Amino acid sequence: MISPELRQAIESAAERKGTHLIDLVLRGDRGHQVVEVFVDAAEGVTTELCAQVSREISAAIDAANLILGRYRLDVSSPGIDRPLKYAWQYPKHIGRLFRVKVRTGEVIEEIEGSLIAASEEGVRLQVKGKSDPVEIALSAILEARVPAPW
Repeated sequence: MISPELRQAIESAAERKGTHLIDLVLRGDRGHQVVEVFVDAAEGVTTELCAQVSREISAAIDAANLILGRYRLDVSSPGIDRPLKYAWQYPKHIGRLFRVKVRTGEVIEEIEGSLIAASEEGVRLQVKGKSDPVEIALSAILEARVPAPW
């Protein structure tokens, strides 16, 4: 289980390096734990940025003794297999194919199309076979992913 103190320390360390904590996974046994941290940034995540975030997080964990014993820290971008969580993540994917699960009342449907616009309120997809773009409110999106191109 991830303590609130550990989550807060990792989130603060990530933010100090200009990134946002997207997901945090703690697994393994005491003394052999693995801390997986997934960060994202509006301008993207590089290997060097992950290394900087990793050093910042490691220092925060060690300074506050938040994990007893040995641990391994893995910091990476969320990758295309993780769903988008925040409105600020959408604009950097404009032009890419998107798969979105949307709730309209009691109905859940999956829509696939090219992301042509994104704002704090919603997204606009160009769906194959439709002349007009489809507007989707962010509040209606249950899950949004950029499918793997292969």
